[in-house]
Amino acid sequence: MTAKRFCRLTLGGIFLCLLLIIATVAVIDPFEIYHRALFYIPSFRSEIQSYSNAGVAKSFDYDSVIVGSSVTENCIPSVYEEALGGRFVKLCMNAGTAMDHARMLEMAFRTHRVRRVVYGVDVFAYPVYWTNQKMETPNYLYDASLLNDVQYWFNEDVIFKEIPYALTHLGKMNEQGIRDWMYVWNPPERPTPESLQVTVKDPVPGQEPSRMELIEMNIEHNLIPFFEAHPDTEFDLFFPPYSLSYWRDQMNRGQFEADMECRNRIIEAVTGYANVHLYDFALLREWITDYSHYYDYRHYTSEINDAIAFAIRENRMRITSAEQGKQNTDELRRLVMDKSVP
Repeated sequence: MTAKRFCRLTLGGIFLCLLLIIATVAVIDPFEIYHRALFYIPSFRSEIQSYSNAGVAKSFDYDSVIVGSSVTENCIPSVYEEALGGRFVKLCMNAGTAMDHARMLEMAFRTHRVRRVVYGVDVFAYPVYWTNQKMETPNYLYDASLLNDVQYWFNEDVIFKEIPYALTHLGKMNEQGIRDWMYVWNPPERPTPESLQVTVKDPVPGQEPSRMELIEMNIEHNLIPFFEAHPDTEFDLFFPPYSLSYWRDQMNRGQFEADMECRNRIIEAVTGYANVHLYDFALLREWITDYSHYYDYRHYTSEINDAIAFAIRENRMRITSAEQGKQNTDELRRLVMDKSVP
């Protein structure tokens, strides 16, 4: 064999191997970037949400989305469909910033006609610089170009971890089950209610730095543009029902008033839009004072997630004006400081 022929055969073999890898990734498509999973259950782990969400946003059939942090991961789309109609998917990002949630909304609106958005608004997601994200987004999965998908085709984790996972779950496809149970954590054991109670200490004056400029930038760049660009979409925003102990812990840390400042600014910004409904479950006393609903100060059970869907349908705890919202904030402050409430 001549050296020239050997080089041709070697290069041809390498080229065929590369094509085989590309074809394998494209056909199995563990992150569902090109098509829905055809014959297996894909992996939906919290640590790879920025990857999995790209495929959910691109390839799933839906007209409504649930966006938020880990407290929305236990939302069950079929329950929200029963309460609110439509076809839901979750595009959650645990511990996500406002920018993370905006990226999910951008993808949903770019690829689908979205009739409804249910958005859990966490005050901790806004006092950061408006381009900050929890983790770097794999932009090559979020755009429409194939040219940069080489980073997907030859990704070591995709080839040696995600594809083997898919192949071990052959024949287990379950459309409704996948949409309902992706990202759900909802562990069976909970701490005792007494272990979650927090006593408010005397607040330390001057301990809370103002974060208003950061909050304003996030509202301006990562929230309001969606309301204005999509006037026919209904946005149901809600303040999650963290336990009363969460707010007392924030008070003890010297962060409570800054959180209330964030609440009030978001309320002022969104209550003027006809296509936006804002709900204040942070003040729903029957939930936030019953620690049997909680796994820690902030995370509540899936029963609360289900109840939120029907509360939205019933317009329960809705804020209709900035003034009412400020009154709610004042009421939450009084409740936190009321030592007669355990």
